[in-house]
Amino acid sequence: MSNAVVTGIGIIASNGANKEHFFETIINGQTGLKKSGIFDELHIKSTSIAGEVDEAYLTYQDQIGIEEKSILMAYQAIDEALHDSKISKSEIENMGMKCGLSVSTSISGNLNTMKHIKSKHNNMNSNPEWLVNVPNYTRKVARFCNVSGATYTTVSACAAGTAGVGIAIDQIRNGNLDVVLVVGMDMLADISVAGFHSLESMSVNGCSPFDKNRDGTSLGEGAAAFIVESKEHALMRNAHIYGELLGYGLSNDAYHITSPDPEGSGAIRAMNMALKESQLNPQDIDYINVHGTATELNDVMEAKAITDLMEVASPDVLISSTKAVTGHCLGAAGSVEMAVILMALDRNIVPLTAKLVDVPNEFGELKLVYGKSIKKEIKYAMSNSFAFSGNAASVVVGKVN
Repeated sequence: MSNAVVTGIGIIASNGANKEHFFETIINGQTGLKKSGIFDELHIKSTSIAGEVDEAYLTYQDQIGIEEKSILMAYQAIDEALHDSKISKSEIENMGMKCGLSVSTSISGNLNTMKHIKSKHNNMNSNPEWLVNVPNYTRKVARFCNVSGATYTTVSACAAGTAGVGIAIDQIRNGNLDVVLVVGMDMLADISVAGFHSLESMSVNGCSPFDKNRDGTSLGEGAAAFIVESKEHALMRNAHIYGELLGYGLSNDAYHITSPDPEGSGAIRAMNMALKESQLNPQDIDYINVHGTATELNDVMEAKAITDLMEVASPDVLISSTKAVTGHCLGAAGSVEMAVILMALDRNIVPLTAKLVDVPNEFGELKLVYGKSIKKEIKYAMSNSFAFSGNAASVVVGKVN
């Protein structure tokens, strides 16, 4: 059985156009949240704040309006990950069926759907190609990368990015693939903005996870890409290894379409599964990048799930949410946060929870990192992603000596 390791990272989000820019703002708590015009376009007054990627960040600006923004961000993240890993597209092509692709998203393709809906609303003829091309984003990414091996698409809402990493772990371990390009991408779109508005769950001034005065989440957008390969393949290339993907867990609490089980049953099962597959105990984890959306229901549920998992009053694991910097990137959230824990592991620094000032008593048992990031050796880190329809996903990464 082969071990799966990460040798390349690429990312674009509202707080950074590349991985170095991105991580610098993460550890300094410099938010990418700002006023977005999408709310005015939809006549939504509940908030105007989101983690919108500035078009100036995009390297494929010549394709703006031709391709969906989520695809352009994915292309950019992939380019950086390939360069970081020192693997070329021609090498991927030469790998043939031994190189695969795992794409995660929540609403990619929505732009074409909205074109159809708006044309019908305006009593215009819809272009059939708009609907035919709704699900073609994975094919476009595969062609962009020259991938001809097994290709997967995960759309399990906000748990998709983490679940997509799990696919890569399985394919490497089973010896089916030597290399997997893992990509998570999502963009701000009418359907998600209107949906979260209808739930009355968006923050007025920008989300502040676990803070006493938190008032909801902030939507974000972005893309993150990873080169995942077998440890043997990476060592043969003398590649830099950010970390080993030790295990993952998936579950569903089947509690409610938009609300998590208050007892955290699905979250606990996902974390336990990831730990068991990693052959670790809860107390072995040094850092958890939590889902931490700053909504009332999620933060309370996740805090309970973690304290129950640790089975001690004051777990030693350090905890932070980075959504106050990036916004909630929906299907790409787990991918964006995978970049956080890999770079934290690689550089031995635990990011702070930006905008967290006043920790209420209900979170007092958690060792939340706020105020400033902490320099500390990290051997094992976990990332949690919890989603609508009860979906839950957790992944554990470890340092490679």
